[in-house]
Amino acid sequence: MNIDASNEKRAELNNLMQQHDEFFSHFGNLDTRVYSEGAIPKKYKELTGLAISVLSRCDECILYHIQGCLRESASKEEVIEAIKLGVIAGGSITYPSARLAFHLLQELRVL
Repeated sequence: MNIDASNEKRAELNNLMQQHDEFFSHFGNLDTRVYSEGAIPKKYKELTGLAISVLSRCDECILYHIQGCLRESASKEEVIEAIKLGVIAGGSITYPSARLAFHLLQELRVL
């Protein structure tokens, strides 16, 4: 996966959607607010987002939340535990998502 290209394409398409309907701007703002620092620290929200992303098998989301975890100084062990939470909740069908997460961790030079 070309991480930089994925990030650029996500931003480009988010902008396109927002240009055509304000719903997407509102949703993006809501997402930003929910994942900001609050009663639950942002790092833990990103780790939770990663676990949910593995569970829901959303490749783009896995990359997004791994990057969020790393920005919030989550340790390699914390990230791996979040991946395991997603797998244990989803079962063997989530293994391809876990493999992608580990591949991304390699590309981002975490492993």
